[in-house]
This record gives sequence, C-alpha cells and structure tokens, in this order.
Amino acid sequence: MNQSVFDAFRVLGPAGNDLIESSDRHRKGRAVMERVLPGEVVYRTNYVADLYGEINDVETPSELYARLRRLAEDFKFQNFVVLFLPQVTDGDIRPSVVASNWNGAILAEYDRLKLLENSPIIAGLRRSDKPVEYDLETGGIKRPAEEQNAMRKLFVENDMPRGVYFGCHDKTGRRGSIGFSGTRSLPSSDEKAILHLICQHVFSRLYALMSDLGEKLVLTTRELECLVWSARGKTSSECATILGVAESTVAGYIASLNRKLHAQNKTQMIAIAYELGLISNANVDLR
Repeated sequence: MNQSVFDAFRVLGPAGNDLIESSDRHRKGRAVMERVLPGEVVYRTNYVADLYGEINDVETPSELYARLRRLAEDFKFQNFVVLFLPQVTDGDIRPSVVASNWNGAILAEYDRLKLLENSPIIAGLRRSDKPVEYDLETGGIKRPAEEQNAMRKLFVENDMPRGVYFGCHDKTGRRGSIGFSGTRSLPSSDEKAILHLICQHVFSRLYALMSDLGEKLVLTTRELECLVWSARGKTSSECATILGVAESTVAGYIASLNRKLHAQNKTQMIAIAYELGLISNANVDLR
C-alpha cells in the first residue's frame, strides 16, 4: 500500500479513553496513538502500516489469530470471530467458524436454538461485502419474536450486545467474514473503514497460511479417524468406544490434531479440517 492510502486513514474514532503509546516502545507494530480529546483517538499512519507488516510476517494461523485478538483489543472489542459464509442449506454455524475467542458454549447454544437460518447478519453478508452491524440494546435485529428474545439473552448476557461484521474473500473468491463484538459503542465510519481494510488483509493472509498448512500436513490413520468421528458430533468417550482405545488415547489424538492444525480447541480443529478438505476426502469406514 502506498503512503497516500495510509494517510487517508488518519482518523478520529471513539475507540477508548486516554490512550498514549510510544512508538519507541512498540517498534514492531503496536498502535501509535495520542490523546486528543476524552474518548477520542487519532489512529496514525504508522498503526496501519505496522499492522500490515505484522500480518505479513506471521508464519502460522495461530499467530494470525493472536494478532487478530490484539486488533480487537486495540479497538476496545472483547470478542472476534473468523468464519466462512455458511451455505444456505447449513443448519449450524460451528462448522463455518475458523477461529474465535467466543466461549464455546455460546456457539453450541446458538446452534441448539437454530439461530443461523434467520440470521440477518449472515443474510447481509451474503448480499454484499458492506459491514453489517447489530445493537441488541437499542433496535435489536430483525428476527421472529421468539428468536429475538433468545438472541438478546444469549449475547447480552455474554457481554456481546453490539458488534460489526466485515465481508471478506480469499484468493479463490470464497467469501467469509471477520466480526468484532463487545460492550463498546458501534464503531464510527472511519473506524469501520480501517477495520474493513485490515480484515481483508487478514483473510487473504489466512488463505495463504492455510494453503501452506495443507501442503505440509501429515496425519496418522488414527488421527484422521478421530477427526472424522469428532466432526460427526461424537464425544471423546464415544470416539474411544468406536476406535477401541482408551479415552486418554483419544485425548492425545485431539491434542496432536490441534497442534498440527494450529487450532485452539476442538471446534476450531474441525472447522480448519473442513476447510482443508481433510474430512470430505478422508477414506474412513463410518459403518
């Protein structure tokens, strides 16, 4: 990106209070900010430029997720999620989630309540790449009444009353999104412009890292069997019975899979495996 583009993103936004960080202390890309008014921050050219450099330098998906978590913190969001857009026929959101710092119980409850089908956020992302926002403490979102109440209870009680999702796409044209949520106010237009720019770069980098991961990945037969059965909804105990091994052995397989796939948990492991085609192409006897 050239300097003129970076200059266009020197903007004001209500991302926090009294933030002063020294570029000398954060040479490797932490935000360069200065206080100008209470509750307002100037995001300088250096922030976007250094962040682009950091994203380019990450070598694994887990490093990229860690940087994305810091990005959320920089903008005073508590949560982030990276997902590929679900198919219209999909009933659950979890297989589409590649990375998130959400409590796993939130995703499980979201799917139990069947909230994906009428999701206005997913519908909006399917229509265009424009940012899609929600605020459950003001106008709510367009859903059937019973879903509206369930959605508000689930997200407000978990400190996720407001959020914004940015449409992204990878090199192949596959579409996805990176979303941020929390208790802060909805981001300004300028903040959204910066976040959208960075999110697209993160999504493109994720595709490159995933491609490299798929080319180098080697799984044992048992790991692959454990992965496929886990993707079919089996618990570790059930996998152990099916495979004829101890539950502690299955736990070892899961730990190894998480390490090889750079996943932080079982849900993320399955999502990454789907994306790499490991499950659909697996030669595993499911009888």
